[in-house]
Amino acid sequence: MSMIRQRAAEAPGPVLVLALLFSLAACGESRRRDSAPSVRDSAGVAIVESYEPAWQDGAGMTVWTEPILEIGVAEGSLEYQFTRIEGALQTPDGRVVVADGGSSEIRFFDPSGQHLFTIGRRGEAPGEYRYIDGLGYGPGDSIWVFDYGTRRFTVLDADGKLVRTLTLGPELSNVGAVGRLADGSFVVREYWSAAAQSGAIKMGLGRDPAAVALYTGDGDGPDTIGLFLGREVFIGTEGGRGVMSTPLFARNTSAAVYGSDIWVGEQEAFEVGRYSAETGLQQLIRLPGLDLSVSEQDVEAARQARLASEPEGRREMARAHLAALEVPETRPAYEDLLVDPDGNLWVADYAPHPNPPTTWRVFEADGALLGSVQVPDAFQLYQIGDDWVLGVWRDDVGVERVRVYSLLREGVQ
Repeated sequence: MSMIRQRAAEAPGPVLVLALLFSLAACGESRRRDSAPSVRDSAGVAIVESYEPAWQDGAGMTVWTEPILEIGVAEGSLEYQFTRIEGALQTPDGRVVVADGGSSEIRFFDPSGQHLFTIGRRGEAPGEYRYIDGLGYGPGDSIWVFDYGTRRFTVLDADGKLVRTLTLGPELSNVGAVGRLADGSFVVREYWSAAAQSGAIKMGLGRDPAAVALYTGDGDGPDTIGLFLGREVFIGTEGGRGVMSTPLFARNTSAAVYGSDIWVGEQEAFEVGRYSAETGLQQLIRLPGLDLSVSEQDVEAARQARLASEPEGRREMARAHLAALEVPETRPAYEDLLVDPDGNLWVADYAPHPNPPTTWRVFEADGALLGSVQVPDAFQLYQIGDDWVLGVWRDDVGVERVRVYSLLREGVQ
């Protein structure tokens, strides 16, 4: 189904073994009798704690190991060469849209992977981008692009034509796009911020408060959903001056949107909140009892993974720098958040940078843990469809390719 690589959908490769042998399943008969979560109400907030997954063996969702669509080459036509993909999605008609950060282009491909057209370029005028930092779909068959460099959302129609732009004001700093709600509002989060609220700069490990907020489709805002713990940093000194670095096992705020809901988590413990723009916090999903401790072996593995991502000429310097960093006592409880078409929340297990997560825990809309799904190694999941998943796969030398894998549901009602 691609000019680069085509796979017969009826004859895919062997399936991946699901983590813990659990698969995505519907409610009812596939739910284990002893898996009901603990649910209680606290001041109008539903707190859901799961202790056992609901999925039974033999029923659920399986990701095939061979892609049904792959777009990307190491050498060849420039339209198929990518550098720093910052977003990819599949539209309802099967087309694939890719935001290439290296070229500041938005590229459209047909359902077979053939290049259709490219829009955008580096710059600051409408339809141009300085630093693409997000791509998403909807509502109303629209596509949005967020440019971190200009703090601007660009809305495109289904054919890639510019519909409108929204430039954010200075109220929030270092913002990234989360998504767009059903009413057209844009949701953003600060990577780190609120320095005035954090007081004097503190040496060592720390997390300043960071806002998750929304802007209406008309540009009104920001309307703050809440202040959360932002990106974890280590502040030390080098040569008599303060230096801010990202430590091993750094935590950050994760967020996702679906319909009119906003999901936010701080990664300190396994707790994710569901918020409404109108009424605030509605639900807390918790997974108690996870072991988040960090061993010496974990630290060394994380250091080696970080070093492997550095150019060879910088590794000795990077090794000395990493050795001087303070290491958090625990690892993040999870990483990314996504929501599938059924409203199930997917929460990625933590993976040391720069490796993308390969295990995703899935919670249904009521907050109950369903189970875990395994995705291929070196594959960053971006989008979940009814019977497919889409993301970016990187080979051993870092060449990026957009891939779509079949997602089979067995025993799902």
